[in-house]
Amino acid sequence: MDLLAGALLKSFWFGNCIEMNPAPFSAGTPLPWFPTSQPVSSVPNAFWESGHVHEQLKNLHDTKNLLKAVQKELEVILLSRETNGSMEEFDNAPANDCLRNFFEVVKAKRINLKLQESLSLEAANSLHNALKTQLEPFNAVINQTSSWEGKSAAVKVADKIQKHQRNKRWRKRKRKHIAEMLSKERERFDQADQEADEWRAREIAKDIARRKVEKMKEIAKHKANEEKQVLESELELILIVEKLQELRSMRIQKLKKQGHFLPEEDDKFIQRVQDAVEEEERLAAAAADTEAARDAIATAEESRKVILNSGPESKDSSSKGGENENQDLLSGTENERVVGAATVQEPEQGQGGWGSSGAYDSVSNLPAEFYHYYHGGNNDLGTLIKVRRTWDTYLRPGGSRIPGHWVQPPPPADEPALPWQQQKLDKSELGLCGIPMVAIHFKTFYCKT
Repeated sequence: MDLLAGALLKSFWFGNCIEMNPAPFSAGTPLPWFPTSQPVSSVPNAFWESGHVHEQLKNLHDTKNLLKAVQKELEVILLSRETNGSMEEFDNAPANDCLRNFFEVVKAKRINLKLQESLSLEAANSLHNALKTQLEPFNAVINQTSSWEGKSAAVKVADKIQKHQRNKRWRKRKRKHIAEMLSKERERFDQADQEADEWRAREIAKDIARRKVEKMKEIAKHKANEEKQVLESELELILIVEKLQELRSMRIQKLKKQGHFLPEEDDKFIQRVQDAVEEEERLAAAAADTEAARDAIATAEESRKVILNSGPESKDSSSKGGENENQDLLSGTENERVVGAATVQEPEQGQGGWGSSGAYDSVSNLPAEFYHYYHGGNNDLGTLIKVRRTWDTYLRPGGSRIPGHWVQPPPPADEPALPWQQQKLDKSELGLCGIPMVAIHFKTFYCKT
């Protein structure tokens, strides 16, 4: 209906335009022929069938497009009439392109502007008449004096058109709804896939964690079993030792009841083993003092060089001093015994200070280590202490000190042993007189420490 109303308005506008601008008559040029349809006096009911109405509307649409083109052409002709055929005044106007195209077409057709204007007006009149003819069957809708059959047929056609439009809109909504449903379904599928992937990832992570925990439990169980086996073996050995000790004690008790005397050899053996272990530990500790001993050897070597450089005068004086000291200490018939004891106990000192010049020369030819070991105590108290401590390790297992008092011998077991013990005691007392003063001072210092 809107299309029909627009077509009627266009026809009225073109009719007024043609009446205001009549086409000029030219006798020399024939007018173009446009097909015109004869007006229909009556509107049959068959016209309002769907096929005829559709074809008629298509013709109306084509006629409307032609009228629009002719309208635009007439506007361009009117604009060119105002410019007197020149485009200098409209160089910057939007219609410049339309004017240029229009002049090119006119030039190509080899006609003047007035002839083109007359042709355009004739075409407009012809299209106006054709539009009136095509709109004549639709007057039944507007005209009040038309028959009711035509109006009813028009109403039916309008209902069909509205129904068609409703169906079209409904199908459009249905397609839209179906598209939305499909999109929602795809979204649901995607969401379900995502949830399934997340669930699968969680399950895989849980499975991995569970396997790790089980593996750790197996490892812990294996370690516990190993530790248990070790403890069981140790406990078994401990029990075996305890049972063996019980068996040993029972056998000893049995032998004692039978009257056998069993020396405690096993206890002594165990004590010797313990002493050996302690000795090894002490030797390991003494090995740590090796570096200090090397430094002491180097110091003694330097002191020996100083003594050697002092000349034979120091030798003579030391020998004389030693003889005077021995003469003061020894008296009467005991000199021979004291000299013999001193020679036995301290042979190195006799070679170092009381010997002849030839003996001293032979000692001076010894290596530095030997000289420091055997004669370092005569000049250095630290060397004497170190050498004495080294020898003290051989006195008894674990022993490392000299007693601070004289050790009294045990009482004699019988009468024949009494003179021998008295003689040994006299030798030990006389041997003390043969010890150098350095050794005596060392003994005092060592006992205090």
